[in-house]
Amino acid sequence: MEIVAEQILILFIIAAVGFIAMKAKVLTKEGNAGLVKLILKITLPLLILTTFSNTELSSEILLSLPFVAATAFCSIMILFGLGKISAKLQKLDKENTALHSVSTMFGNVAFLGFPLLNAVFPNGEGLIYASIFQLSHDTILWTFGLFTLKKASTKNSEKSWKHIINPATISLIIGLFLFLFQIKLPQIIYNPLHGIGNSTIYLSMIYIGAILSTVKIKKILLNFRSYILCFNKLILCPIIIILIFVSLKNFGLKISEKALISSILETATPCMIIVSILAEELGLNSKQSVENIFISSILSIITLPFIYWLANKMIIF
Repeated sequence: MEIVAEQILILFIIAAVGFIAMKAKVLTKEGNAGLVKLILKITLPLLILTTFSNTELSSEILLSLPFVAATAFCSIMILFGLGKISAKLQKLDKENTALHSVSTMFGNVAFLGFPLLNAVFPNGEGLIYASIFQLSHDTILWTFGLFTLKKASTKNSEKSWKHIINPATISLIIGLFLFLFQIKLPQIIYNPLHGIGNSTIYLSMIYIGAILSTVKIKKILLNFRSYILCFNKLILCPIIIILIFVSLKNFGLKISEKALISSILETATPCMIIVSILAEELGLNSKQSVENIFISSILSIITLPFIYWLANKMIIF
């Protein structure tokens, strides 16, 4: 509880800076749009590249890698299905269905998941599994997730797969190559690039705070749509994954319990910050995605410890 609360508090302090900057007119709407481009084209690709290139690949990780990657894919598909069903029940239009589905699918697996798993498993193994999970997670985000948002966008009507070739996916491909072949970037190159990449969390939360300054907090708290999304994302899907793991273990599954717990916690993370930035870039309703991030991050203070307790109770026996 303390670990999760601390990480979320840090994010909200950074967001408060963006909120104040926008209110004080230090940051303008045009400046915020430039911030989006800086994140998507420079800092985020560098974060992806340096994270993957710096991950060690051992025999134990090789055994767990396919399982954790498959879990990421499975959880995202379950979340996609839950998002589609709840969007249909709410009779959302095309744009909001896409935003609702993608916000449901993708979680804050890096900005919250990494420090959380590093604290839960401080020997470094948690970060390794988090990196593997993020690899599959980001691959789906920058392909299927981006394609889903693109289809709902009126800013650019092109429906081909050409939009997938962007700085983030290029860095993902290069990072995967470096990761699999354990090619390390020289420290003189890695250190500055990693430092710039790490600024993504700060720039993203400043952007979130700036967007929050344009909406009414009371309206956010009364947004019933976000609570439905949070139930699917923070509670229902993680419990489904836990039940699947319990069934597999009963059938003789031999996999690291740390890998299982890490996969479950990553599945249960709140909405991904980058989704709101992509929504802004594509001319979609970014305020809705920001509301999802706000509500899910607050609720995760309660739900993440509960899911962690439940996973330990049901899996480790």
